Amino acid sequence: MVGKSSHHVTQRKQKRGGTSAGKSIPHSRSLRITPHDQMQLRQLKAVWESFPEGLIAYDRNQKIVRINAAARKLFEVASEAQCQGRDYQQFLTSYIRSDEQPPCAPSEQWLMNLALAGTTGAGLPEQTLLLHLPSGSKISVTVRSFPVSAQGRDTEETVSVFHCGDEISYLQRVHEAMLDLLNAIAKIPEQMDRVLPKETFLLSSPVLFVAQQVVDVIQSVLNCHTVDMLAHGHRTGHLYYVAGSGYTAEQEQYWRDIGGFFHPSELLGDAAFARLGANQEVVLAMNRLHTIARLGKQLPFPASLYPAFPSSETILLVPLFLEQQWVGLLMVTKASSEGAYTPEEIALVKAVTAQTMLLIKGIHDFSAQEGKKNRALAQQEVRRLAGEFLTLASHELRTPLTGIMGNLQLAQRRLQTFKGQLAPSSVQVREPFAHIQQPLAAASQSAQLQQQMINDLIDDARIQTNTLPFSLYPEDLGTLLREVVAGQQHAAPEHPIMLDVPSPEQKVPILADAGRITYVLTTYLTNARTYSPPGRPVEVHVRVEEALARVSVHNEGAGISREDLNHLWERFYRAKGSAIQHGLDLSCGLPLYLCRVFIERHEGSVGVESAPGQGATFWFTLPITPSPGE
Repeated sequence: MVGKSSHHVTQRKQKRGGTSAGKSIPHSRSLRITPHDQMQLRQLKAVWESFPEGLIAYDRNQKIVRINAAARKLFEVASEAQCQGRDYQQFLTSYIRSDEQPPCAPSEQWLMNLALAGTTGAGLPEQTLLLHLPSGSKISVTVRSFPVSAQGRDTEETVSVFHCGDEISYLQRVHEAMLDLLNAIAKIPEQMDRVLPKETFLLSSPVLFVAQQVVDVIQSVLNCHTVDMLAHGHRTGHLYYVAGSGYTAEQEQYWRDIGGFFHPSELLGDAAFARLGANQEVVLAMNRLHTIARLGKQLPFPASLYPAFPSSETILLVPLFLEQQWVGLLMVTKASSEGAYTPEEIALVKAVTAQTMLLIKGIHDFSAQEGKKNRALAQQEVRRLAGEFLTLASHELRTPLTGIMGNLQLAQRRLQTFKGQLAPSSVQVREPFAHIQQPLAAASQSAQLQQQMINDLIDDARIQTNTLPFSLYPEDLGTLLREVVAGQQHAAPEHPIMLDVPSPEQKVPILADAGRITYVLTTYLTNARTYSPPGRPVEVHVRVEEALARVSVHNEGAGISREDLNHLWERFYRAKGSAIQHGLDLSCGLPLYLCRVFIERHEGSVGVESAPGQGATFWFTLPITPSPGE
């Protein structure tokens, strides 16, 4: 057995402000405000108003002082004046039904803690709430509250940050649609022997097989009403329905019935038709389209029997080109009330369209080949196309979040610059600065968690399609573990970590993908910190026996039920009764499953030992790399 040395990463305590009574930001002071201070004050107010997360500030008497634009939109209130002076707890209660809140976090107790925190100046742990909005819709949000004070002063206000949890179900929808598309791509070779239609290649069996998943992906990513793929017949010039997403069965059947009976210009108009033929996208209001009644005159059945489509929608049309010929279009519709299509949305649809046409071109090329090698070549190309699609999907999913994180980091740097420029007497500027600083850090953390969710979903998709990359190199397990522990302790100093590993001089050699092992260690430690009682240590041990290294992470939490123990390592499994309250839960039940797959790919194993009330110990093993000469 390799010798051990014990290390203790110490706990640092954060200091909070005092608890004496205070007022909200006063409107007049004896201190003189310079023009420079006034300019910075306006800038900070603009940051507050345009902050992407919902923000509500309330004073020590629980009275709402200010509410930013994102929060007004979330709670469906018309103006800040409508909320100012209202009791914050009563304001939230009007949106909450206690019988529908997460079982492990009762809203009544949280609201009582909210009132207590307002008088003590203490912060509150993150809480998940289900809001019932005046419009009748429901939305899941996480709430984090921070006491705010200017430098050297007692807490005067508390700021609550509201983060919508919809991106969780959104990413799951995208993930499921993406896997459906990848599975369809994998089955393309089975469709290659079908007879091809003469009018348009887009109606061939292999294309139809994939097209449905393509439109489902676009609808999931954009969260729009409907998406259609229509084919342009090369002989008749008429439009044919290929696939659609978001329609009722009756509406979809209508599109199928009118396929081949009308020319694009009759539906879209000459100007839009010309732009599509020039490979340019078109945005139209639904009421600009020719009505179904007009098209019905060309049909052999009464148009009145078929459903009318909403007129209060906006349509995005993107042409499909194959070998420099216009072969069809994608039609995306969303409610006009949701605003115009953003450049990012248009770019996303065009990117998916370009990738779709690469896929269709590959199918087209396969169909032109003859001989016994056709199917083998198709299977090789399918693997390449699946890899390309995953690369595209990961890029497009990450791109908006990368922009958000970049903007948050830029805002944090600018705030630090403002702070350095403030004069010590600039109290009226320092107070709004304090209101922005902590919510900005919370938003940055939320963005990082979302990025980890996306990374997990992409890794899972690669596992399902056997395209997960692994790069194995000689590594020292002790070094990897010490680096992860140092990062975790810095991020959460309130949880001490007791580290029992071989000394740096005594290596634990393994052949590993360092990124994958780091992911496993980080997941284990994050899980342990999440469920450990405040102030109680997390214990990390490394043991080397024969040809295996065993890493264990123990927490003193409530433990895990026998039912959950049997399923923890399953894909998409989440413990019964768990709420979305921390980073591990935000990943849709994937982290422990990914840990198992990563360790098994290293020829190791995973496990957990726990009982209710006795904490939990998660462990994994890895084979030791023999030293030279052994």
